[in-house]
Parts: sequence; structure tokens; C-alpha cells
Amino acid sequence: MSDLIKDVQKQEITSGYVHLYELEYAPDSFARFYPGVDEDSTDVEFRTSTGAVVSYTPIPMEVGGFEVSSDGSYSRPEVTIANLGNVFTEAIGNLDYEDLIGKRLTRRSTLEKYLVGGTGDSGTGNAPVEFPKSVYVIDRLKSRNAIAITFELAAPFDLAGITVPRRVIIGGSCPFKYRGAAQSVSAQDKRGGCDWDQNIIATGGGNLFMNRFDEYIVPSSSFTAYSGTALKHGYYSATETQVQLNKSAAPTTVTVTNYWQAMANGNTAPADLLPTLWRRVRVYSSYSASTTYYGYRDTRYNNFVLKSGKLWRIGKFTQVGAAHDTVKEGANWTEGDICGKSLKSCSLRFHALNHSTISGAVSANTNATVVLPFGGFPGVRQKR
Repeated sequence: MSDLIKDVQKQEITSGYVHLYELEYAPDSFARFYPGVDEDSTDVEFRTSTGAVVSYTPIPMEVGGFEVSSDGSYSRPEVTIANLGNVFTEAIGNLDYEDLIGKRLTRRSTLEKYLVGGTGDSGTGNAPVEFPKSVYVIDRLKSRNAIAITFELAAPFDLAGITVPRRVIIGGSCPFKYRGAAQSVSAQDKRGGCDWDQNIIATGGGNLFMNRFDEYIVPSSSFTAYSGTALKHGYYSATETQVQLNKSAAPTTVTVTNYWQAMANGNTAPADLLPTLWRRVRVYSSYSASTTYYGYRDTRYNNFVLKSGKLWRIGKFTQVGAAHDTVKEGANWTEGDICGKSLKSCSLRFHALNHSTISGAVSANTNATVVLPFGGFPGVRQKR
């Protein structure tokens, strides 16, 4: 920093400013880029705090609003990024832009001579010479069109709804950490009042999983192709077409299987919006490194797998057998068991009964005597 202070105190600064951006789009996965495109479209290199060299890709972009004022509201910078040639899309692991909401964007500033290879390069193993970093959170997608996309940023402590001690009561939405107080969690690590631990202690046993759309995710067995009649509690399948997304090939229209549970005896074909007759379910299978798992344009159809006791879902693209990306939270895999945070979500879990013959599957009947822990206000005690 002392070298930078000397530089900026000179009557003339002979080395230009450089702003570099780091977007953590998934845990430990970064997109690094800087504004503009050189004639030869070359990357620039800079050092991390440990002295390691990382590359930054040139992307056409406009930024503004990073000025800091001692009064008034906090600045909310805007970043407009061109996506010609899908450079930015590929840099973020082909995630949807909406998936970047809440991700951290770090702005690094230095002088050109302190880049790797410059006259002031700090050298291998040494910390870089740079101005203090600015860290922001992508707060919203302000606009998008065929040419560019604009994000609005906010300081991490200036996000709407964030309070000390970071607990916000939202009407109609459960504030508890999902499974935060489950029996499997040690006493010192328990958080909130959700003691759901996925294990249905009833005939058949097994784990119960659900997605954020409040759909049960059950083992991919014991399904019968629907042929005109259905028996209550039974699981049935039907087919339709969906667009399959492939990492290195064009999207493909394929036939997929829909899965349903009959809520009553009948002869009406499976369909949504018939809650007294049918409910849609999803299926999972045990993970195998040699099996191909599929991703679709409608992500609700993306395959689920059970690996080491945890449920995972394809994040976006099909994962071809023997060439899977590492199964971890990121662009290509995401946690499969998610709570919808509604009263319905709570009821479907705590009131569920095991299917009489299928482990890990649910009955069409419910146990409505269980008291739901939904939401709750642990700091308030009713006096009546």
C-alpha cells in the first residue's frame, strides 16, 4: 500500500488505473473479468492475497455509482455487461442470470504496473499492491435484453430486510432454519425450531424428501404406467416431451416420464390442478458415477440422486456418465431437499405417513394430530 500512496501523491500518475471484478457465483467458484476488450482480447493477471496468480477475462461492460459519500444513502452501483458470444454466460458456469441474485461481487483496484508482468509486480508468493477492496452483493436484475444485462449492487449491510441480529419475521413464511433443530443435530449446533429430520418413523421407514414446490421426491421404483384406472395410495407414470439441456450439444426435445400418486380411486387421467385425485411427485435414484443424469429447460424435471445420504439435483446441464462434475453445491449440482417455507410445506412433512409397502414413499393419508412448528416467535410468549 505504501507504494500506491507514493504513486497517487505524485503530480502525474504515469500508470493507468485498473479495476478488476471477482464474482463468486458458487461456493469457491469465481468468474474473474475486467471492463473492455483489448485488440488481441488477452487476459490480464493479478495476484491473490497469498501471491497466487489468477487471470481476468476482458468483457465489454459499463460500471457506475461506485462513489462513496459521507452522507446520504449508501451507493447502489450498477454493472452492465454485454453478453455477445456468451462470454459472460460461460464465465458463470451457464447459470441463469436470476441465480446470481445474492452473490458477492468484489471490486479490486490497482495501477497497471502492479499487474503480473508489470514493472511493479510484487513477485511470486507476495501479496499484491492494490487499493482496498470493495465488496458488494447483487441485489436485483435491473434490466436485460438480447445485447446486455444490468445488475444493481448493494453493500452487504444495506440489503432490504437485513437486521441485527439477522432475524426477520415475514408474514406467511417460516423463519426457522430448515432441519436446524433436528434430532440428528448436536445441541450446541441447533438453530430455530424446525426439528424435521427426514426420517419417517412408521411402517416402511426411510427418508422423506421434498423440493421447493412442495412435491414429494420418492424412490424411482414401484411405479405403474397409468392405463385408465387408479387405486388410492398407488404411484403411476405417464409421458410427455421436454427440452433436455446438454453441456456440449444443442438442446434436444425428448420424451420424459411424469410421476403421480393417486389420492383416491378413480379413472381420471393424471393432471395438475386435480388435488383430490392426483398429486405430482418426483423421483430419485442412488448415485452412480457411470450413469448419465439429465437436466432440462424446466428444471423441475432435472434428475435427483441420493449420494452419501444426501439428496442432490442436477443444477442445469446433463451430466454424462463417467464424466460427472464433482457432486457439490455449485453450477452443476445443487441440494435437492429444499423447504418451501410455507405452512403447506410444514404440513406435508410433519403430517406425512409412510406408504405401507414402499420405503421412503408416502401414503395418501395424513396424520393431522402432529403439532406443526411452523414459523414461531421464540422471543414471544402468549399470555392467554
